Amino acid sequence: MRRKSLKGAISIQNVDPKPVKQVSLLWKIYHLNFDQMIGTISLAAIITYVITYGVLRLHGFIIDNFNVGYVVIIIPIMVVDGLRGVFDVALSKAYKHADEDLSKVTVVIACKDGEDVIGHTLRDLLKKFSPDKIIVSSNGSTDRTCEIARDYKVTCLEIHEGIGKVRAINRALERVMTPYVLLIDDDTLINGAHIPTALLEQGYGGVAFRLHIKVTNWISKLQAHEYRKGSDIGKRRHNEAATVQNISGAIGLFTLKELRRQTEYHTGEFSGEDLQRTLLLHMSDDIDHKGVVLADSVVLTEPPVTLRTLYKQRVYGWFPGQYANLNNYLKVMLSRHTSLGIREDAFYNVFLVMVLDIIRILALPIMIFYPWYFVVMYLTYALLEVVAYLKNGHREPFWVVLVYPFYGLFGLITRLGAFCVFLYRRIVVRLCRYVFLDDYRRAPKGIKFLSTILVTILLVILLGSNIEYNFSRLMTNIDYSRLFNL
Repeated sequence: MRRKSLKGAISIQNVDPKPVKQVSLLWKIYHLNFDQMIGTISLAAIITYVITYGVLRLHGFIIDNFNVGYVVIIIPIMVVDGLRGVFDVALSKAYKHADEDLSKVTVVIACKDGEDVIGHTLRDLLKKFSPDKIIVSSNGSTDRTCEIARDYKVTCLEIHEGIGKVRAINRALERVMTPYVLLIDDDTLINGAHIPTALLEQGYGGVAFRLHIKVTNWISKLQAHEYRKGSDIGKRRHNEAATVQNISGAIGLFTLKELRRQTEYHTGEFSGEDLQRTLLLHMSDDIDHKGVVLADSVVLTEPPVTLRTLYKQRVYGWFPGQYANLNNYLKVMLSRHTSLGIREDAFYNVFLVMVLDIIRILALPIMIFYPWYFVVMYLTYALLEVVAYLKNGHREPFWVVLVYPFYGLFGLITRLGAFCVFLYRRIVVRLCRYVFLDDYRRAPKGIKFLSTILVTILLVILLGSNIEYNFSRLMTNIDYSRLFNL
């Protein structure tokens, strides 16, 4: 209670305390973001697993035990990515070149809440395209995205409902009047890059671009090396046979006919939407197209600049798409109509990445608590990366090569998180009986909570079983020296 003194000053006496609002545990749980919680749980689980296995099974670091035969088995499993890079370097082909005719191209940008980047992207595009050849398809944006787009006089489709990137693109295709479509993200800068439309006229079904990133800090330098490996080496190897495995969602050139055909087959799922689009193209029965090639045109995209945002990009965006396309990978491998190059890439992703990741995760404590194994793995990985580094003209500082083996382990951990996210989303969709896979976002909180618990239990069973029953003994108890006469 407040009382004024005779001099007008305010004194406080007998102030009644405000009642403290009691927040129940159920209320707190209800307001959690379950869609991103499982990625955090998986990270905590793998850290706990490595430490627990190291303490209970290995009883700490082991310095004086070095089994050469074991190294022969486990090291190749851990450095498959580096071995693949050397293979790509040895078989790299020339880039594809062709004429440009922008009168035949419409740019489609599907975006959601892109007010921070859409202006830069449109200014960059308008240096090359006229406003009537640019369509911005806003997917449930709640910021100034549409207002900014209209300021630049481009066509803007304001879709109030969050229908997802793929369906937003499909809506825009209804407005396209040109034979070719350039799909780009709202943070991609073409910087006047050549758009080789004549490649589509030659019969190719799609064209990928050399996607590089804007380098701003040490994290982006690691990604710059990764992107150059992927586009300038990995995709380039497939150019002669037109079996480029993925046209990045950041930018890609397609025929309008092919994109409209895919509206009947694409699931609409955001994660892996670009990979799915490319695989569908390779599986097309259209005998007129020759496949997918890589053009010698460099474009830039904005990368994550912190470990936290990089982890979220890979766990919630990129890598769930690998598992979402497992069915398409299997179809590609079993199809008689797909080229050998794309079937080989599908085999690599299914067996040498997805399947071997199980062994990599279970063996991770051994790689850490047996320092000599880690040293051998590190040196092997770094030496393999030197090959790709030199092939790319050593654009990044050499320390990138020295740090890259740790970046590879980071990738392994993010793939485990992505697999958990994939399972979570599938369980939510199945329990709710949704048609569109991205509709997991609108599921009831109770279903999301239950799905989180189920995935967590599965993860604990997988990791906990190896701690309890030590599956690794199937490899560590073998006398590799006698097996290999070492």
